[in-house]
Amino acid sequence: MSKTIEKGLHLLEVFTDEKPYWRLDEISKTLGIPKATAFRLLRSFVEFGYLQRVTFHQDGIVMDGERYGLGIKFLEMGERVAARFEIRRIALPYMKNLQRMFNEAVQLVIQEQNEGIYLEKVESTRPVRLYTRVGRRAPLYAGACTRALLSFLPDEQVAEVLKNPIIPYASQTAKTKEEVLELVKETRKTGFAYSDSELEEGTVSIAVPIFDRYGNVSYSLSIAGFSTSFPRDKVNRFLGPLWEAAAGISKEIGYNLPYPYGGEKNKQINDKGERE
Repeated sequence: MSKTIEKGLHLLEVFTDEKPYWRLDEISKTLGIPKATAFRLLRSFVEFGYLQRVTFHQDGIVMDGERYGLGIKFLEMGERVAARFEIRRIALPYMKNLQRMFNEAVQLVIQEQNEGIYLEKVESTRPVRLYTRVGRRAPLYAGACTRALLSFLPDEQVAEVLKNPIIPYASQTAKTKEEVLELVKETRKTGFAYSDSELEEGTVSIAVPIFDRYGNVSYSLSIAGFSTSFPRDKVNRFLGPLWEAAAGISKEIGYNLPYPYGGEKNKQINDKGERE
């Protein structure tokens, strides 16, 4: 590990509940580093919002000089981490139920900028399993799990994502921006994304959106397996339970409107998985 990074991490660790504010000289003495080094590290952390300068006053007089405390960036990061743990806790029972119903892998994916990250996975009990794992990243344009995220972004964000080159991962990865946009349009209409050999050859995924309390789609839920397990003309078998699970998760994370797919709307999907 870089010595500078190591010193920076040790510096951040001095901020505790017992002592949340530190002066420059205190940090230098505690860490055994020169004041100039401590100051450079502090200045960088302040610049990026990880620390903030704090001045204490009493009767208009500055007390004990300038100190440093943790910044707003840690609050933002903490909220994101907490949200991830919460969504995993909420989604897992629904995912296990889907796995019991179909004995296929069930995956929860979260959007992180221009990528999707596999946040949770319940494995199939079949002897041959999918390569995907928790923590894996995938582009938003390839694969049902991630395209279910891309499809519900505002048009300007979709356009921003598609400014980047489209890399072919497998034989059926979309090759052009126009192809991706057609798939996005289809997903918005039908309420699900379907992929076959887009990220890995011979693997299939069906994914649906999860809505948060703001009506945004930051997560997707999918059933995934191999091409022999569920060809396109068999998606109806999976869609109802998938939508029902996604609706339940959405409700538990604060979405207070009726889930826009499934139920009576499910009857409008034909045998090819297309909305009529």
